[in-house]
Amino acid sequence: MGTVSVMKRILRTLHLWELAFALRKFIFQFLHVDVLRGIVAALRYVVYAVILRRMRTLELSTGNIVRNTLRHNMSRVGTFREFATPRPKLLLYPLSALRVSRSTPVLSVGPRTEGEILSLMSLGFHNVRALDLISYSPWMDLGDMHAMPYQNDQFGIVVMGWVIAYSTNRQKAAEEAVRVTRDGGIIAVGAQYAKESAKEASKRLGYDIPLTPIQSVDEILSYFSPFVDHVFVSVDRTPGVDKCDIMAIFSVKKQLHSP
Repeated sequence: MGTVSVMKRILRTLHLWELAFALRKFIFQFLHVDVLRGIVAALRYVVYAVILRRMRTLELSTGNIVRNTLRHNMSRVGTFREFATPRPKLLLYPLSALRVSRSTPVLSVGPRTEGEILSLMSLGFHNVRALDLISYSPWMDLGDMHAMPYQNDQFGIVVMGWVIAYSTNRQKAAEEAVRVTRDGGIIAVGAQYAKESAKEASKRLGYDIPLTPIQSVDEILSYFSPFVDHVFVSVDRTPGVDKCDIMAIFSVKKQLHSP
């Protein structure tokens, strides 16, 4: 076979790959729609959790998780609201506006279901893993955020959406997130401030879950200090409201603090 023929076959193959990638990108854009994303996530849940019976939960490897966290999360897994929830997009849309490679490895910590993973995919990220105390998905590993089963510097982006409040050792959870993030990588953290006390929340839920709300962006950043480099997004507590979302997206600087 001549050199020209070989080159033509290579170019044809590359063209097909480009076409396949463009088609995949087009299809995944439909996942921006909450209802469609929820339907896809629900169907995958039925396949993996109900039919194939792949639902697993983790016996906690550390004592740093708020009491009844697993019970609390299991009560929500399997509901359409959890599959289609738009809340992750509050954090993911600002993240997607940053100039970062869509092929960089992304870790989603504590998403409960595939809803957040599908949201990331809808934004073009195609190398996504997740970590949770619950898993039925081939995309989601069982693990404790205080002892992540990953190598140092494995991810370019770590997303901790509304999960750090479930830790009784938030400094340790932050240290683990920094450990698995590459130098110069990005960590995105979402949390909820609520005026409601832990006692009031437990009474409303019907079981004890002693959550201590995050109070500010400064509190979030303090857990990750001294590795916070540039803060790209800062959404602080809204004055005068009883409940609101708090978010911080920042880059990580590790080299100056290496042992």
